[in-house]
Amino acid sequence: MIELMLAADSSVFLLSPWKPILFWAAFAGWGWLVGCRLFPDATRLRQGQYGWAWAWILMGFAGLVVMLLGWRFYVSFFAGIIVMLAPILVYWKIRNGLVDDSQKFRLALKRDPASKAKRVAKKAAANAQLQFAGPAGDIPVPAKDDALLGTWLQLEQLLLPALTSGGSRIDLALSSGGLASTCMVHTVRTRQETIPGEDGMRVINLLKEMAGLDQAEMRKRQTARLHLSGEVGRHTMDLTIAGSSKGLSGRLDIDRDARPVMTAESLGLLPKQVDTLKELVPEEERHGIVLIGGPPNSGLTTSGYALTSMHDAYLSMIKTLELQIESRLEGVDQVLFDPHSGESDHATNLQSILRRDPDIVLAEVLDAETAITSARSGEDSTLQFLLMRAGSSAEAIREWVRMVGDVPLAAKGLRVVLSQRLVRVLCHDCRQAVKPTDPKRLGLAEGAVIYRGGGKVQVKNRVEECPTCRGTGYTGVTAIFEVMHITNDIRRLLTNGDLKGAMAQARRDRMLLLQESGLRRVAEGITSLEEVQRVLAPPKKAKPKQGAAS
Repeated sequence: MIELMLAADSSVFLLSPWKPILFWAAFAGWGWLVGCRLFPDATRLRQGQYGWAWAWILMGFAGLVVMLLGWRFYVSFFAGIIVMLAPILVYWKIRNGLVDDSQKFRLALKRDPASKAKRVAKKAAANAQLQFAGPAGDIPVPAKDDALLGTWLQLEQLLLPALTSGGSRIDLALSSGGLASTCMVHTVRTRQETIPGEDGMRVINLLKEMAGLDQAEMRKRQTARLHLSGEVGRHTMDLTIAGSSKGLSGRLDIDRDARPVMTAESLGLLPKQVDTLKELVPEEERHGIVLIGGPPNSGLTTSGYALTSMHDAYLSMIKTLELQIESRLEGVDQVLFDPHSGESDHATNLQSILRRDPDIVLAEVLDAETAITSARSGEDSTLQFLLMRAGSSAEAIREWVRMVGDVPLAAKGLRVVLSQRLVRVLCHDCRQAVKPTDPKRLGLAEGAVIYRGGGKVQVKNRVEECPTCRGTGYTGVTAIFEVMHITNDIRRLLTNGDLKGAMAQARRDRMLLLQESGLRRVAEGITSLEEVQRVLAPPKKAKPKQGAAS
């Protein structure tokens, strides 16, 4: 009897012209929803997309079985729809609990009054790749017919190269010629295309407006924080803008808070160099001056933070005087000095800090007054870590003596002199092993292997760009150091003005030069010989123009 009823119902289904259309419509809608919306959404959120796909397919097949083998078409059809929708509704509920309100799926039975405005904004956002949020909250993308949209897109083109290549900083310079910018990626600075004329000013004004800064202020330094998101991920940018006689200059630091405060060991210092600096840690040794020298953008502040962190901030009083606070140090009193405020000079600020008799001070030597203030504080009081522009230990000492203006006074308080450079770290996924032709010249054993940057990996039978380093061959930075321990013999030579003799004595004490430290890092497979040569090669002198006066 049951078989006859099923056969009768099936025959009716086969003769009915609209029932196949219902089946097709139901499965077409289900297939579009699962394939075009839910699976890409689960993939984007990384919520086990393949497990969910199997659940949707199996329950879809089960729904088909219910529809075909049900007792009554109307009952079985809607029962099959419910079976097919069950895992979809479960996914809906679970994923809505994982995302914020702006990304939740909603079933809107009536149109939102603001939906038209949202559609207009979405249309404009289709051309934009980045979303910004400032101190006042989310910043809407200008509408498609808004003249500001062009400036918005120019700002994106300025930022995207750094965001997609792992850049850490963008420097801006606005002049009558337009907005020039450079991007810093793993110590390598790349000049970007200049935004000409008034367009450059509009980009700066847009940045200021987003950050809630005073657009009329063109002299004093202003700082703010912006958040951005898009296909490049979520990032934080710290904006600093100030004016000068040359024009407006700015700086965008990317994800500055995400950079860890490094230790002395993780900086790249060799074990013997770390031991030299650890001699300053005991309480009775916390006095005198440590010079930390290097060219611009060579990680001086990072090294200053790391050496300062060797001392317990809760057992000693540590103070810093900084032009730009790169990271917040727990337990450390960090003072920001604004050279554009006009209230007091850098040396006066440092003098005020030293009078409070802290245990450790970190500051930058900006001028002769600052150097004299530090030198006069004495060798038996505060331990001072002083940052300065210098290419080597000898150059740092020479510049220090020049600024102090008194050779015995300058030499009296010196404890350690460091010089450093940043070098890129080889990508371990694509680095290439090579045997040097003259290993003894590099201080290596016969048959030793070193590495160089590759940038390419083999995928099956194809050679492709390495996805880890994006074809550069390098994935990060470390530092190489020259650490000069100022012994009594060296101090006596410096007091007598014999810098050459002091350097010779330091070499007899087995001080490693920058080149030697770099070769040690090459031998360890940390960096390449080409990278050390690039960093330590002397800058090329500009050729004199023909016809210039001699």
